[in-house]
Amino acid sequence: MKSVDRNPASEWDQVASRAHPSWYLDPLVAKQKQDVHVNLFQGWMPASASRALKTDVFEEAFGADALLERLAPLCQTWIGMDVAAETVRQARARSELHGAQFLACDVRHVPLRSGSLDAIVSNSTLDHFAEQRDFETAIAELARLLGPGGRLLITVDNPRNPLLWPLRWLSRLRRSPFALGYTPSATVLRQTLQRAGLQVLDTCRLIHNPRGVSTLLFLALRRLAGPRADPLIQWLLDAFAELERLPTRGFTACFLAACAVRPPLAAPPPQPAFPNRPAAPSAADRSNGR
Repeated sequence: MKSVDRNPASEWDQVASRAHPSWYLDPLVAKQKQDVHVNLFQGWMPASASRALKTDVFEEAFGADALLERLAPLCQTWIGMDVAAETVRQARARSELHGAQFLACDVRHVPLRSGSLDAIVSNSTLDHFAEQRDFETAIAELARLLGPGGRLLITVDNPRNPLLWPLRWLSRLRRSPFALGYTPSATVLRQTLQRAGLQVLDTCRLIHNPRGVSTLLFLALRRLAGPRADPLIQWLLDAFAELERLPTRGFTACFLAACAVRPPLAAPPPQPAFPNRPAAPSAADRSNGR
């Protein structure tokens, strides 16, 4: 549910109305993105989760990088939401996940009961707001939905990646597939989660493909060679993944990821076994005849 400030539903309904909203995503990149997120979230999901939410279903509606089907075994019931009604409709039509529920709503105002979720997956949803205050409002709303021990699994654009900024500028000129907005540093993300009452368990960086540059390169290779470009594109993806090993990984990563938990409720203080029973007299009381 990749929201923006002016009118989230209309902005993303316009994206959903295009013939191929995920035209920019190469099939091998989609598989890489899907595998990386699934492997990470499998390790972060709470055990025995019964009800979980995914905060947008853009991938499920239009992409080859859908997550819900592969995350399904980790939770009994999944809810997929999106700000764009057309995206929700497309995701529901494509879904083969038994018992999945779908709803159209804004991530800042989710019509679910407080404490009703065991897990929330929010992969690059909140980094499309133009303003920091809306990002923080959305984090607080997601924290509200988690019960004790519930976990928020979140990814956002990496602001230290220098290739993000020309993409943001192009998105403001409507020269990109969708709007790119405010995104926090790793430190600010941690602080925002903590202010919302969550405890950060783990953080990491994801995917080191050069943003924008690799997209244009892969589109060109597909235009020239079609499926025959598979070996070269896969070799490039493997080479980009090796950037995680370098000291510059904080700048090459496309996304920041964090796992945060709603702390369990504190146990009540122990009560006396017989709260209404009078205390036994002390030795001094007995010597005074009391």
